[in-house]
Amino acid sequence: MAAVAVAVSAAMAACGGGSSNDAGRSADTTTTVGAEGGGADSSLPSESSTTTTIVAASGQCGLHGSYPEAWPERPRYDVDLDIDPVGGTVTGNMRVRFTPPEVTDRLVFRLWANVPRAGEAGGRLDVGAVLVDGVETDGEYQDGGAGPSTPGTIYILTRPEGFAADRAVRVELAFTLRMPGAVNERVAQVGDSLRLGSVIPMLSWVRGRGWHTAPAVSNFSEAVSSEVADYDVTTNLPDGYTTLATGEEIAPGHFVASAVRDWAATVGRLEIAQGTADNGRIRVVVGAADGTGDDPQRRLGDAIAALDDFSARYGPYPYPVLTMGVTGSLSGGIEFPQHIFIGGGTSRDHLIHEVAHMWFYGLVGNDQYADPWLDEGLTEYAEAQFLGETGGMRSTSIPADARGRVGESHAFWQSHTNSFYRGVYVQGAQAIAALSDAVGGLDVVDCALRRFVLDNAFQVAAPTDLVTAIERQTAVDPRPTLERFGAI
Repeated sequence: MAAVAVAVSAAMAACGGGSSNDAGRSADTTTTVGAEGGGADSSLPSESSTTTTIVAASGQCGLHGSYPEAWPERPRYDVDLDIDPVGGTVTGNMRVRFTPPEVTDRLVFRLWANVPRAGEAGGRLDVGAVLVDGVETDGEYQDGGAGPSTPGTIYILTRPEGFAADRAVRVELAFTLRMPGAVNERVAQVGDSLRLGSVIPMLSWVRGRGWHTAPAVSNFSEAVSSEVADYDVTTNLPDGYTTLATGEEIAPGHFVASAVRDWAATVGRLEIAQGTADNGRIRVVVGAADGTGDDPQRRLGDAIAALDDFSARYGPYPYPVLTMGVTGSLSGGIEFPQHIFIGGGTSRDHLIHEVAHMWFYGLVGNDQYADPWLDEGLTEYAEAQFLGETGGMRSTSIPADARGRVGESHAFWQSHTNSFYRGVYVQGAQAIAALSDAVGGLDVVDCALRRFVLDNAFQVAAPTDLVTAIERQTAVDPRPTLERFGAI
């Protein structure tokens, strides 16, 4: 593992031009999130500042303002990953600085690589040596819905004096990951290609709610709730491999991301296509792994078109880059901020859906265990709007056991797996589209969702926040409509 990953940053910098399908909409002017150099403690990620993003007027929406500033005391991760595609292992060393906003007796990390399907395919993540403010500390695993033969998805650190409010704590943590096989999951190895989604142990604090400890789920879905954080990740690989990941590649294999909810990477021998969106402001890179038979250039065009459309429709994409890894043994797609997994040979619809998630989950977060419809339903609606299929989506039948229960948590959907997609994705989209009958059309609904993004960017939202945004934008109470679907 002496050589680092093959860099694509130089090639990205060389691409010019870019296409846009903005269709006459006035462009938004933005200042993107970014990291500043320096910082008093050079052993930890540098202090980052997230600047506001200016949202210009948008047609009939008439919205002006700025995205809220990201949490100034958000966690900051500095991670080294030694990746062995031949041996199927990842060895990690992580340092994180976290300032609890309240007194707490513990620190809770989520080990999402230990989810059920990954465990069933032989995957396992274990924590090694841990230092808390320089002191060796033993942690405790809890099951948290983990897969078989894994130690748990929850890892807890405590100390006798607890952790004071507004005082930074520094944790150094080593971990090892044994890759699962070619499973339909966020963590998988397919030949010499790897999907590394949520492999970094992640603090699960959510402001105003405390530690998120909801169990992982076996559905093809997420159960995460996380604040934004900063990531500084270096990936070390044998020669001949490429890494596409969350963040900007500032040196070969070295990625830096500011104010994102999670981190993910695709590693493999990738065929690369690249371009720009939003009149050259956003770099877009697609890498297709050997053996997928996928056309990265076609995927690139679809991604650019979706970024342009959703930026005009719901507010500007706030990051400077979006990357996408196409690998095998994945039935659809999985979203991560600034990085998307797409299954080889899957339809265009999956890609459009995952790009829409950059707004609903990426920019505006939610508790994906308690309110899975809040990101999936809004994303499914956005996908239908882009594809011109909203009418057909509204007429899709919903299974009887799911009808009127779109707002249920995964505690319900785990025992109604066959109805999950239509009950959450489609029915959630139907609930949003049905608002058009009350507010005066789908364009007005889009404006209300733009308001939702504007008011809740870089935060973890709840269904009540969506209600507030719709009512604020349209002066119409959306509760009667949403209650029909069981959304609230």
